Amino acid sequence: MNESLNGSYGKTYDAQWISKEDRPIVLIKMDKPPTGYELLLYTEFHSHNPHIIHTFGFVENNLQSILLLQERASHGNLQILLKNNEFQSSTEILVEIFLQIIEAMIYITQQNLVHGDLRCSNVLVFQINQSNPKETLVKLKNFSSAHRNNPSVVKDRRSRIPVRHCALEILRSAGQSNYSELSDVYSMGVLMWEACSNGEVPYSSSTLNSEVQQRKLNGEKLIKPWLCDRRIWSIIEDCWLNEPQLRYNFQEIKIRLSKIDLE
Repeated sequence: MNESLNGSYGKTYDAQWISKEDRPIVLIKMDKPPTGYELLLYTEFHSHNPHIIHTFGFVENNLQSILLLQERASHGNLQILLKNNEFQSSTEILVEIFLQIIEAMIYITQQNLVHGDLRCSNVLVFQINQSNPKETLVKLKNFSSAHRNNPSVVKDRRSRIPVRHCALEILRSAGQSNYSELSDVYSMGVLMWEACSNGEVPYSSSTLNSEVQQRKLNGEKLIKPWLCDRRIWSIIEDCWLNEPQLRYNFQEIKIRLSKIDLE
């Protein structure tokens, strides 16, 4: 077992099956025990949606930690792939990637859950085909921030807030979590911006989350990436409307993206 990289929710190691031939796997050392919602997404829901990471289970060990056994993505995560310019991020291939992520989010929403941390680094790339984008395959991972889809739930102040990606209502919240499908929609807009920016970090000129939070609360929004398709940019802007009830839901975003003429 060789350590390969640090994941967003624990160290990730390459691993091999001992007694059977199966798909490539990784072991992830979890920083904290999984929540009940996280367990559901890891162990039950992946089999119902092709764009949710497949989890084989949890591995006991003598290191006083929990190891998560998951399938291995041959191309790694989307953020690093884009940052390293390992493929040409055309409008056609980006739309396909966005639609697959949205399919996963529609399913998660149907289970009355929210993801809570949508970003390019939480998207794994299994196949990439620039000549035939429909053969591209991505899957959503990292459900450590999953919540019940109920904005009025009392906020757990121990939980980490993804300041660069989260919706304004979460930053403005006082006591309540304010996580909902529509807060995930806001984060989806940031994810799309990242992808159109070749993996750039949102608000990268600020190193402190407190500074990013103040910039967002002051009304500052990310600017249009130079090569971003105007039709995609229109959808991204609508994801960032200040009031959540004004945003499109994931089903409506899917319809809008599907209508983009790529010929």
